[in-house]
Amino acid sequence: MTRISTIRVKQTQEKQLLIVRRTIDFFAEYAELMTEALKRIDAVLEENHLLPASGPVVCFHNVELEVLDVEIGLEVAVSVHSKDSAVQCVKVPSRVIALTIDRGPYEEQDPTLEDLLAWIEEQGYTAQGGIYYHYLNDEEQLPKDYLTEMFIPVKKK
Repeated sequence: MTRISTIRVKQTQEKQLLIVRRTIDFFAEYAELMTEALKRIDAVLEENHLLPASGPVVCFHNVELEVLDVEIGLEVAVSVHSKDSAVQCVKVPSRVIALTIDRGPYEEQDPTLEDLLAWIEEQGYTAQGGIYYHYLNDEEQLPKDYLTEMFIPVKKK
C-alpha cells in the first residue's frame, strides 16, 4: 500500500454507469463476479456500438464481507438500454467526494482506506454513500504498479 496523492474534496459531474449489482460473499464470489460483470457490460457496450468512458468502478455499499452489497460498473458517455436484465444503466448525480489515489496490490489497500476514513472525520465530513474504487490501470501492470482512485461521497457536518 502506498497512498500517492493527498486526500482532497472535489465536486463531480453527473455520470452514467452500466452496472451489475449483487449481494455476495466477498471471499468466495468477488473474483468471479468481477469477471462476469465486466463481460456482461462489455457485451452491452458492443451491442450498442459504444466504448467505456472509464476503467472499472466498484462500489461497496456496506462493509459486511459475508453479505457484501457490491456494484461493478463502467462509466458511459450516453444513456444505454440493456437487453441483459443483470446490467443496468444508472445516473449518478453530481456530488461532493473525498478522494485519494493508492498504488500497489489491491489486497494491501486497507491503510489507504483507513487514512481516507480518518481524514473525512477529522475534516468535519460524514460519509454519504458507499466506498468506491476506480481502477485507473489494468492488471497488465505488476501489482506494485496498480493505481486505484478511492473515494467516498461526503457532506459537511
